[in-house]
Amino acid sequence: MSRKKARRFGKKKANRQRIAKERIAILLAHAETQALAGDLELADRYAFLARKIGMRYQSKMPRGFNIKFCKKCMSYLVPSRNSRIRMTGGRLTRQCLKCGSYYRIPLGGK
Repeated sequence: MSRKKARRFGKKKANRQRIAKERIAILLAHAETQALAGDLELADRYAFLARKIGMRYQSKMPRGFNIKFCKKCMSYLVPSRNSRIRMTGGRLTRQCLKCGSYYRIPLGGK
């Protein structure tokens, strides 16, 4: 009897994660359009909701979106609006202008 429940739950979990990924993608697309339009508060809210859905259903963020968030203040980073990007010593350095935290991403390899 427990095997049936486990199988059924596995199907439901996969279905929930698929729906969660779709919702995350939609919310992040809305966040990007709102940020480019100039409404950074609404973009932060959409990004926050997307992160919360991802944590609730244990699904990963789409590739490339994890560097668009400030890990300290959880704001959505838009270059030249609320973040500063510099190339220093073979690294890409991003600074959140809201809280002042830095993120260093190594470029290239040996």
